[in-house]
Amino acid sequence: MVSVVHSVASLSDFEQFLTTLAEGLAPAEAERLRAAVEYAWETYGEAMLGSGERIWSHALGMAVIIAGLKLDVESRIAALLFAIPAQDEHGIASIETRFGKPAAHLVQGISRLNRLRPITKGFVAINVEAGEVNPVEMKAQVEVLRKMLLAMVEDIRVVLLRLASRTQTLRYYAGHSDDLLRAEVARETLELYSPLANRLGVWELKWELEDLSFRYLHPETYMKIAGLLDV
Repeated sequence: MVSVVHSVASLSDFEQFLTTLAEGLAPAEAERLRAAVEYAWETYGEAMLGSGERIWSHALGMAVIIAGLKLDVESRIAALLFAIPAQDEHGIASIETRFGKPAAHLVQGISRLNRLRPITKGFVAINVEAGEVNPVEMKAQVEVLRKMLLAMVEDIRVVLLRLASRTQTLRYYAGHSDDLLRAEVARETLELYSPLANRLGVWELKWELEDLSFRYLHPETYMKIAGLLDV
């Protein structure tokens, strides 16, 4: 799915995804989803995330993951429009006007949660550099971060959207070799996001987050294990 997502270079290419994204939705909801796709495409253009991934591709990947979790249409719309506030200062108001308050509320929650990222990123980096941190103390500190993250959201769907975003980022890195950046994101994922996925019972995301993170942090061991499993 990753390579296919990143091959969507135009709205016409998107048609193949509509059935997947709209699975389980009523016809009227599917049309709302289509409108969200068109709005996202027009707004994002060629803009990119810090990872190097096109915002459009990331949004589409998120939406595919969220649809796979069988979440509602508002969640799928929020996945597609997650970066609108960063591209348009009136983005939240625009989303509310076009798609309703529930979808706008979810996007706003994603933006609020993303503001915690410098804290989590910095914490993991500091502990990795220190090397002599007490494991018990570090575990307690990470637990505080997880509780902070959960406390910042009023709707658990926002956390699921964040997990989908991180999963899509790790999928993107599978085809783009920036070992330093991949390792940084992988460590943060193992410390914070995969335990959250476990806590919420989202097993499919937990396993993928752990699998990709381990692959990036310990590539040789990963390949050995993969080879044994193929026997």
